[in-house]
Amino acid sequence: NETIFVEASRALAIRILTESDRSDLERTRYAYRLCVSRLPTHEEEQSVMLLLKKQRKRIADGWLNARMITTGDADQLPDLPAEITPQDAAAWTVVARVLLNLDETISKN
Repeated sequence: NETIFVEASRALAIRILTESDRSDLERTRYAYRLCVSRLPTHEEEQSVMLLLKKQRKRIADGWLNARMITTGDADQLPDLPAEITPQDAAAWTVVARVLLNLDETISKN
């Protein structure tokens, strides 16, 4: 939950959503190329799809607050491009946190 890691996850999510195709599968592939310089395996694709589905449901059911995930403040609206919903930004932020936490992700260390 370090600030820089949370901010990096939010920025990566927005980049994934704005720079890739609109399908979750293409976004997953793009995210993997950004993070680990390769395409995901079929199993990795399926894991991300399942994670997205679960997070979207948790957001829709009220278990997660999209504003809190995307801004750090439950009362603040995120500043997003017009075509991106706070719910998508939040779900992809969770995915980005997972991808940035992979041992394989290119990192400073």
